[in-house]
Amino acid sequence: MERDPILFAWRAAPRRHAAAVGLALGIGGPLAALALLCLRDLVDTLGRDTASTLPYLRLRLPGVDGGLVLAEGWPLTPVGLELAAFLTLAGTALALAGLGWIIARLCFSAEARAAWQLRRAATDAILHAPLGARDEARGLAHLVGALLGRIDGLLAVGVLVPALTAGAVVMSALAALLAAPRLLPVAVVGLLASGLAGALILRTGRARAELRRSVSGLAERALVDLVRRLPAVRSHGAAAQERVRLRAKALASRGALGRAEARLAYARAPAVALAVLLPALALGAALWRGAATPGAPPADVVTAGSLAAAGGAFALAALLVAVTLRLWVLRAEVAPSFREISRALSDLERRRPRGSAHALPVPEAGPLALAGVSAYEPGSGERLVGADLVLPMPAHAAITGGRGSGARVLAGVLSGQIEPTSGSATFAGLDLRSFDPAERARRIAYAAGEAILIEGTLRQNILYGVDPAAVIQEPVFVETLRITGLDSFVYARGLVGRIDPDADPELAGAVVAARQAVRAALAADNAERLVEPFDPERYNHQATVGENILFGEAVGTAFAASNLGRHPYLRAVLEAEDLTRPLVEIGLQVARSTVEIFADLPNDHPLFDAFSLFPAAERAYFEDLVARQSEASGWRRGPAGQRDRERLIGLSLRYSETRHRFGLIDAAFEERLVAARRSFSAMLPMHLKGQVEFYDPARVNAAASLEENLLFGRIAYGEAGAEARVRAVVRRVLADEDLERSVYRLGLESSVEPGLVGAGSSLGEGAIGPRERVAIDLARCLIRDPDILVVAILLDERKPEDFRERLARLRAARAGRGLIVCLPDAADLGALPPFHAVASVARNTVVAADEERVPA
Repeated sequence: MERDPILFAWRAAPRRHAAAVGLALGIGGPLAALALLCLRDLVDTLGRDTASTLPYLRLRLPGVDGGLVLAEGWPLTPVGLELAAFLTLAGTALALAGLGWIIARLCFSAEARAAWQLRRAATDAILHAPLGARDEARGLAHLVGALLGRIDGLLAVGVLVPALTAGAVVMSALAALLAAPRLLPVAVVGLLASGLAGALILRTGRARAELRRSVSGLAERALVDLVRRLPAVRSHGAAAQERVRLRAKALASRGALGRAEARLAYARAPAVALAVLLPALALGAALWRGAATPGAPPADVVTAGSLAAAGGAFALAALLVAVTLRLWVLRAEVAPSFREISRALSDLERRRPRGSAHALPVPEAGPLALAGVSAYEPGSGERLVGADLVLPMPAHAAITGGRGSGARVLAGVLSGQIEPTSGSATFAGLDLRSFDPAERARRIAYAAGEAILIEGTLRQNILYGVDPAAVIQEPVFVETLRITGLDSFVYARGLVGRIDPDADPELAGAVVAARQAVRAALAADNAERLVEPFDPERYNHQATVGENILFGEAVGTAFAASNLGRHPYLRAVLEAEDLTRPLVEIGLQVARSTVEIFADLPNDHPLFDAFSLFPAAERAYFEDLVARQSEASGWRRGPAGQRDRERLIGLSLRYSETRHRFGLIDAAFEERLVAARRSFSAMLPMHLKGQVEFYDPARVNAAASLEENLLFGRIAYGEAGAEARVRAVVRRVLADEDLERSVYRLGLESSVEPGLVGAGSSLGEGAIGPRERVAIDLARCLIRDPDILVVAILLDERKPEDFRERLARLRAARAGRGLIVCLPDAADLGALPPFHAVASVARNTVVAADEERVPA
């Protein structure tokens, strides 16, 4: 890869850069010159309104005998010249705007192509990197990401701006020459001086900015360290010492920063002087009319218009020189990153596994053989030494060996995913490295047990690696879920999935109809009491106070449980229904009771986490509030008292009489809360209507889960086995109503977001456990229907009969196809159906290979 950013940008899109430069100089240059000539002629009309005609766009090179006329132009009256000049300027401005748009598109397209080539080079290097180069690949990814964030603009105009600068300098020299040859040295010297002054300012300014960032970092670390030591400062009264220490550090860093700022001030001085001297030099040269030689006629008069045109060309050139200098500084800053990336790409290229020049087709059958193979897996630290093994394929083979024995490395080598450091690994007599890596992975699948999640749906994660053009039939998909044990996981995810009634009105209608079937099934099982249905006119005893007032699902964070108590609209409803003071009293009673009940338990006790209405982080606050506020009267004034009442209202809204049983809510108060529910929904402002999805017996709640929509109520709290019985009824109803396929579909469409931690409607890292990860990795391999499946980690069930059943299902699905399984430590090989071959691994080598347990 090219190590210079500007050369890299040019080679990434030479045609686009050449087109941009050609348009800018070939069309933009003449248009800019035309605008300067119009400006010259307009200025020259000042004070010459009585002239009969004036030359328009006349080009004359000053000199002896009237100079050299390059273009005669057009004679126009003063009024006609002014009109023509203004019209030409307007047309030139529009043309330059359109030209600028085209050039900008070309530049941005070239930048995008350069960035794409940089990402492609990094992507190719990472994709072909061996397993042992993960750290280098990760470092390359960080380098490319940081570089793309810093290089904005350089890849787009790094070629164009220097070319424009050169063109502007030439145009400035020509403008000075057309005005008067004696102005040419002034223009050249002025551009050189301004460029040198700008370079000096940029260099010193860069040094000062780096020092400023360093000083800011030191100050931040010092203050953070002060916060860390704050308890000791207060305990020992060391505030004065801390001030002295921080002042000494500030003075030490201030000295270096002051010297850098002084150097920057010195660098700016020449620029200030040039700002005064250059106009004076230009005017002096223009006013000087002395003869070049004794007896020669005086020099030509420099008109005001010519001087203005020369000044405009000089300003444009000086501006572009300054921009070029800034780009040059940016180039110097990112050039080391380019060199590091180039070095990293070269290193990964050298470590890239080498195969044959032309990829060979993967055979359908043949012996899978190792001869003197040694290999190492960086992820686990396991290694394999001097392994010799022959496995006829297709067949079912088992690999036995304890953890760290090298069995997993053997599985990786047999699949071609781990390259031997010595020896040879062949399939049907052909080196595994001679096959195309993608085709080899499709035909010889490797389930390593490390399902790396991707952003998307659960279905997309399972289909990861499948040819996009391939059509996976639904029975195959369902059977894969059943074999891997993902069926129950996907079903559970489907129950918590949400239904969009607009996108799937048929399913929404079926769910609403199934509500009655669920109620009937519960009644038939004498379990109707286990679910308290939602009724707009009744208080739901299984829900909290806040949930009863809301009577719906919050959409977004406005009415989320953590924010409900301090939302202005809800507070207004509570005031209107005269519920503010009663809820504050309930909150105070809840706080007092909770503090008393859990007084002897630590914050991390499981009972506190399970039953407390406030988190452990807020425990000290409520203990202090209860200690200073024995009754709900005489509150502190101002923001402090308002905060106390707000927190207590939030506490009361999380209270449920059925669950917490403090005896704080009676039937009369329930009626008041139901009345507040009606007011909340009736007066909800238009801008908040989208923040709540209210419960409605006649339609699906788009913000609630499928299970919640089917139950349309809450499972009774405190009833032993209630959840299991209700879910069994729900599953039976879903099967009877032919809705199980929809449940699986919702589960497969669950969003997977690897960056998240929790569960919710999206599956984060914390919502998918190790067991599900192993199953997903195995499902990815099974769904591709490979010729050979190598399983490094099979689900290690705690119950031996469960493991045997899972293995039996896998072997039945792979009947007549190749299967190599690493058995877990606890597996009893004698209790399993016989394999065609068994390889025993111990002490990092194959110690025995039995190929005659069952004839192939």
